Amino acid sequence: MIHDQNSTVAGVPATPLLEVVRGNEQGRIVRLKLRTRIGRERDNELVLTDPRVSRYHAVIELDNTRWVIRDQNSANGTFVNGRRISAGKVLHPDDRIQIGDTEIVFHPSRVGADGQVEMVTVLRPPEAIPTRAQPSTRVPAWNWALIALGGVLSVAMLLLVILIVTRGRGEIWLVSGSTPAAVELASSDFVLAYQDDFSDHDSGWDDAFDRYTVKQYGNNKYYIEVMTSNLVAWGLANRDVANFRLEVEATQESGPNNNGYGILFRFQDRENYYRFDVSGEGYFLLSKLYRGEWTTLIPWTPSPVLNVGQATNRLMVEALGTRIRVFANGAELGQVTDDSLSHGNFGVFANTFSEPNLVVSFDNLRLWIPRGESIAMVPTPTPTSTPAPATPTNTVSVPATLSPTSDTPTLEAATPGVTIAPSAMESPTPPPLPEYVSRNMPQARNPSPLQGHLFFPVFDAEMQTYHIYAADPADHQRERIAEYASQPDVNFDGQRIVFRSWKHDNRGLIERAISGGPEWRFNVHFEAARPTFAPDGQMFLFHSREAGEPAAIYRTVGDRYEVLRREGAPIQGQSPAWVDGKRFVYQGCVGNACGLIVSNLDGSSPQQITQDPGDTNPDVSPDGQQVVFMSRHKGNWDIYRVGIDGTNLMQLTTDEADDGLPVWSPDGKMVAFVSNRDGVWELWVMDADGDDQRPLFALGGSIDGVVAIDVRNSRGWLEERIAWGP
Repeated sequence: MIHDQNSTVAGVPATPLLEVVRGNEQGRIVRLKLRTRIGRERDNELVLTDPRVSRYHAVIELDNTRWVIRDQNSANGTFVNGRRISAGKVLHPDDRIQIGDTEIVFHPSRVGADGQVEMVTVLRPPEAIPTRAQPSTRVPAWNWALIALGGVLSVAMLLLVILIVTRGRGEIWLVSGSTPAAVELASSDFVLAYQDDFSDHDSGWDDAFDRYTVKQYGNNKYYIEVMTSNLVAWGLANRDVANFRLEVEATQESGPNNNGYGILFRFQDRENYYRFDVSGEGYFLLSKLYRGEWTTLIPWTPSPVLNVGQATNRLMVEALGTRIRVFANGAELGQVTDDSLSHGNFGVFANTFSEPNLVVSFDNLRLWIPRGESIAMVPTPTPTSTPAPATPTNTVSVPATLSPTSDTPTLEAATPGVTIAPSAMESPTPPPLPEYVSRNMPQARNPSPLQGHLFFPVFDAEMQTYHIYAADPADHQRERIAEYASQPDVNFDGQRIVFRSWKHDNRGLIERAISGGPEWRFNVHFEAARPTFAPDGQMFLFHSREAGEPAAIYRTVGDRYEVLRREGAPIQGQSPAWVDGKRFVYQGCVGNACGLIVSNLDGSSPQQITQDPGDTNPDVSPDGQQVVFMSRHKGNWDIYRVGIDGTNLMQLTTDEADDGLPVWSPDGKMVAFVSNRDGVWELWVMDADGDDQRPLFALGGSIDGVVAIDVRNSRGWLEERIAWGP
C-alpha cells in the first residue's frame, strides 16, 4: 500500500457507530470506544432511560479484531437479532440489539464483512481552521499588475473602514460569513498539546454534585447540568496555557434555548477570565470578567452557522497574544484584541438565564499550541465537593409560649381564640455556592429592564444596629441614606421615606425627604414598627405593641395617630399594607380564622384570603389585584402570590433556603425579595409569575439581626421591610 507523506498508517480502526432506532433515546448516534457500557446509570458510555434497562446492562468491546457484546447479568437480558445472548456475541454490520424496550443498530466503519478490522489510512489531525483550496487555473502574467493594484486598494479601503468604525473604542470586532478567515500561522506551526474524548473517567475533569448542578462523565462525554435559573457551572482542564487554538463539540442535550454554553479560557480565578458563549437560539457572545467586572467584547449576535435547539456546535477559540478569534462549525464569527489576560486555565461551561434545567454535553476537546511553547499543569484543581455550611445567622430571641396543640411557638392573643404567628423563626443558613458555580454572569440577551430604586436595611454587626441603603437595581450603585434605622417605605413619587428609628435619642417612626432635611416623628413608642405610606402619601399604617401583646394596627390622622377598631375592639395583627385608600391587608385573625385578612379602614367587611396563621409581610400590586407575601408552612420561608379576593394562590419560590420580604416593582411586572440561598443575604428579583429569579447584588451584610439598644423590641428580619420606589 502506498501512502503520501502527509498521512500515517495505523492499525486502530475508525470505530463503529450505535444508532438508537427505538426507545426514549431514538435518533441518538454514539461512536463506540474500545469499551462501551450501556445502562441506566449516568456513568455508562451509552445512557438509556428505559425503565426495563438495568443500571449496568451490557458492554461492547473490541476483542482482538472483532466487536463483541456481552450481557452484564441484566434483569431482562440482551438480544441480538431477536435471540437472547448468554455469552459474548460477535457483532456484524446492521445487527439489531434489543435492550429492554430500546433497539439499537450496529453500524460498522471501515470493517471487513466478517467483522475483521482492516488496516486504514488515518490522516494527520485536520486543520483546526480549514483553508480554501487554491485555484488550478494559472493567472496570465499581464494581469499581475492589475491584481497587485486591486489588492493595495482593497487593503487601503479595509483599513479606512476599520479606522472609522473603531475610532475611540480600543477594540475591534467583526462578524464574517460562513467561510473561515485565513490563519496567520500555518497549521504546521501548531502542535496538538492536549486532547480528551471523555472516555476515561479519570482524565482529570471533576465529577461534582450540589444543590443546583451536576457535572459528570457519561456516554463518552462530559455533562454539565444546571437545575436552577440564572446560574453558571463550569469544569476546568487544570492546565495553564498562553497561546492556543481550542476546539470542542458542545451539545445542548435538553433544556431551554435562552441559555449560554461554551468555552472559558485564560481562566485565572473566579474574577478573571474570558468566556465564549453560544445559545440555543442561534446567538453568540464574547465577554471577559476582569477584576470582578464584566465587559462585553462582542455582544449577543445572531449567526446562521450556529445550530439551534438540541443540537451540536463545534466551537473553537484562537488566542494568540492580544488577538482573540472565535469560530463555530468551521466559520469565523468574529475577533477582538484585548490585553487584560495573557494566560490561564481553560474549560467548558453551561449557563441558565430565566429558565432552569439545562443539560449540555462536551466531547472531543483538543488544544493546539504554537510550536516551541508549552502547557503546564495547574497546581490546584477545581474542588469537587460542596463547601461546609456557613455559620448560622444571628439567633433572634422572641418571647413566646407553646400552644397546647403544636410544637411551634405562638404568641397568645388577648382575645380568646385569636393567635398571631410568631414574628421570628430561625432557619439554618445554606452553604455558599461551590467554587465551580457562580451567579456572576454576563447579561442575558433580552433582559427585563429594571427601573426605579430599591430601599433596604442592612444589619451592622459591629455597631449592632441597622442602616438603610438605596440602590439602583440596574447598575447596583448604592448609598446609605439613613443611619440607625430600618423598615423603610417610600411614597408614590419616590421623594419621601418613612422608617423606624433606632437612635437612642430619637426612637420611633419618622418621615422625611429621602435626601434628608426636617423630620416628622409621628410615633415615639419603642414598640411601633413597619410604617407604610398610603397611596396618596397623606396617611400611614403601622403596627405597634405599645398597648401590649399581641400587636394592633394603627393609622395616622393628621398629626396624631389612632388604633383601628372592629366592633369597638382594636384590630389585632401586624404588617399592614394598603390595598387602596380605603382598604388594607394584614396578618391577623377574624375569630378563629387566621392568615392574611383584607379589611376596610373602619374594620368592616373583613375577608380572610389565606389560611395559614404564619402568612406575613404582604405587599399589594399597584393595580390592587394581587398580594405577594411570605410563609413557611412548608418548612422554610418562601414567597407566594394570591388574588385580593383569595383566589389563585401560587407559590413563587421553592428553594430550600429562606426567601422573604417581597415587594412589587412600581409597574407591577416584577417582585423583589431577599434570599440567603447562596449562603449570603442578597437582593433578588423575579417576574410576577415567579419566572426568571435572579440575584441583583449582595446586601453587604445580614438583614437579620438584634438591635443591641432594644433587644426586647427587635424581632429580626421578619419584621423588616424593603421598598421599591420610582
